[in-house]
Amino acid sequence: MKRLPLPKPDSRSYALLQALIAGPGTFYQIAERAGFDIEEAGIEHRLRMIFARGIQGHVRVSGILYELKDASRDAMLGIKPPPQGQVAAPHFRGVAGAMPVLVVRRSKTAMRGAA
Repeated sequence: MKRLPLPKPDSRSYALLQALIAGPGTFYQIAERAGFDIEEAGIEHRLRMIFARGIQGHVRVSGILYELKDASRDAMLGIKPPPQGQVAAPHFRGVAGAMPVLVVRRSKTAMRGAA
């Protein structure tokens, strides 16, 4: 699954996502948490456009409540996802983790001798 990039930290979108860290809320609750005055001329329309287009990949909507998705919450809080990869066979009893691998190509003459 491809991760969506976070908005710029000084943007309205980022401020709205920060407000969602406190928990789910309606459009008005989130705008208030983020410190926006929706009575200001044009601000409600701009914020609704951000919800509709700007942060839609970072939130899920349940009825009238917006909620920050787990992956976006982790990214906002700086929590790194666990490394992805194949785990060793069942006989491996050590601690699983990412390890460097050296890949070596055999020469063509060595390949012919093996055949």
